Parts: sequence; structure tokens; C-alpha cells
Amino acid sequence: MGKAKIAPGFSLNEARIGTVEGGESGLLVWKFDQLVAVLTRIDEEAYSTKGQWFLETGFGLLSGQHKHFDTIEEAVSWVGGYTFPDPAPAD
Repeated sequence: MGKAKIAPGFSLNEARIGTVEGGESGLLVWKFDQLVAVLTRIDEEAYSTKGQWFLETGFGLLSGQHKHFDTIEEAVSWVGGYTFPDPAPAD
């Protein structure tokens, strides 16, 4: 993942995602402590998409969405546009 700059309020946790035998490299995408998406790193040279990211599953407004992204920054930015607004500050 390196030193990816991500949108404010977002955090990422590396995870092995059980989509293939042995699992795939993936990221859990959190927005203000809420899990909003699961991304996997594409490792398929046959489709010339190696190194890109895939929205494996999303929650809330992202439910049912599937999309490819060139970079993790692009993925998190797109996810940010399809999630609920930032939570209101606590009084």
C-alpha cells in the first residue's frame, strides 16, 4: 500500500480476502470507524489489470456496486462520494 494519501476520515486495514484459494491481498475501508467497503488487489495479468484495485463489496449506499480503480487513492476517493456524510459532532 505504501504511503497512499487517503481522504480525511478514512482509514485502511490490510487483510487477506478469501475470494480465491489462498486469499487475495485486500483492504478494509473504514470511514469514521464504520466499515464501508472491501477492496481487493487485482493480480490477473491476463486481463491487463494487475496492480489495480477492485471494489469487492460495499455497505450502505455502496451495496451492489462493483468497480475497478487504478490506484488506492482513486478507490477511496470514489468510495467517499458514495458513502453517508460525515457524522455530526457530538454535543
